[in-house]
Amino acid sequence: MNNFDDYKLGVTGKIIEIENSEDNRLAATCMAQQCTRTLDIISRLLDPPIFNTTGFIEAIRQLVIRYRYIKIRVIVFDPEMIVRNGHRLVDLSGSLSSFIEIRKASQQYQDYNESLLIADSVGYIHRKHAERYEATVNFNDRRQSQHLQKGFDGMWESAIPDPNLRRVNL
Repeated sequence: MNNFDDYKLGVTGKIIEIENSEDNRLAATCMAQQCTRTLDIISRLLDPPIFNTTGFIEAIRQLVIRYRYIKIRVIVFDPEMIVRNGHRLVDLSGSLSSFIEIRKASQQYQDYNESLLIADSVGYIHRKHAERYEATVNFNDRRQSQHLQKGFDGMWESAIPDPNLRRVNL
């Protein structure tokens, strides 16, 4: 298990190879805690062991409280299953829709099988196979982050809002 406490978003430019869900969760939570402007995520089923944990959800909640211009964008592939299984990020997005937007990937990307998190366009966690937890992490690689960001932005533009992901809080 890696300790990400010494890694600083926008400062530490070391490539880290991780191999399990616990390290993915720790890296994602650490990046979310340090993020100040944007957090972009692509995840087929919004990986519950990573993104449906108390630490990650609290990091997202704190982002919105601290930074009024934060933008969190999430692309998923099977919103029906995510909602059916229950996911705290979907619930949180319903009450904080000005800051968190979740969309379903368009049909043209249905074969995309990677997982990605980009924080402030400088740090990233990239899994080349969504169903496995081997990933490359870097807290400060602007060039690679911007390359990944360009792919994310293209996918985001064609992604569609899904009624399953809209929660009405009464």
